[in-house]
Amino acid sequence: MYDTQFQLDHRFDRGVQSGAWLLTDNAGRQAVLKWSPNRDWAPQIERAAAAVAKIRAAGYPTPAWLAVGTTTSGFGYQIQDFVPGRSQEQVTVDEARLLIDVLETHAGLDPDPQRCWSQYVTRMTNEREDLCRQLAQTGPPGRRLVDACEQLLATHGPVTLPTGDLVHGDFRPSNILFDAGRVSGVIDIEALGSGTRVFDYATLLSAHDITPEAMDLLCTAGELVAGPPALAYCYAHIALGLAVFVHQRNLQRGIKNVSNLVERAEILLNRAHGV
Repeated sequence: MYDTQFQLDHRFDRGVQSGAWLLTDNAGRQAVLKWSPNRDWAPQIERAAAAVAKIRAAGYPTPAWLAVGTTTSGFGYQIQDFVPGRSQEQVTVDEARLLIDVLETHAGLDPDPQRCWSQYVTRMTNEREDLCRQLAQTGPPGRRLVDACEQLLATHGPVTLPTGDLVHGDFRPSNILFDAGRVSGVIDIEALGSGTRVFDYATLLSAHDITPEAMDLLCTAGELVAGPPALAYCYAHIALGLAVFVHQRNLQRGIKNVSNLVERAEILLNRAHGV
């Protein structure tokens, strides 16, 4: 870990669940402080440090963690290298190709076998009925998403998700930094674990703005990993959970995105029927 003192510079204007601040040390080196207001998340932040070191040693483009710990008040935090780059609002073909390249490096890069996202999604199947009930009460877009996801799941039937890959857990455009035509950093990685990279493909499909050509590339790449049923299964879980999440927190941009989530479910449904 890095032995130095940092000064707080400013807060980054992004994110909805935890804070991120730019730090500067006495030599001018920049770093990023991240912490979670959820005390229950502190053990996972500390646990993630070893997994981050493991995937970085394999060449994965996530910033190095310089320090990690829990405050006396019980809040988990970590300090990571600052890397140049900006996230992209829209996923075009160019971004999609770069993202696919990164996601394919997840294959076999299992950082924490005891924290398995495939098992988590499978267990959550029993809670999907409650998610559907909550979402149906939010209005017509929510009910359309419930219907689309139920059709998608019924079309593919039971699914067994593979394991053994790196799973980021929140692989969205806002968590990917681009610089000079490359992916310079994959951030907000505290939730990483084992499972199938299909989950990260499915998470990416829930992004706000994806061009049709990029959508086709991402769907094709995601389906090649473990078949269309696995991608559909993960997407339904992610879309329903995300839609409930944004409504519970009254996140207006996310609420407006529910119609896009419906459209993506219908795209996957059409692909299953060869349309």
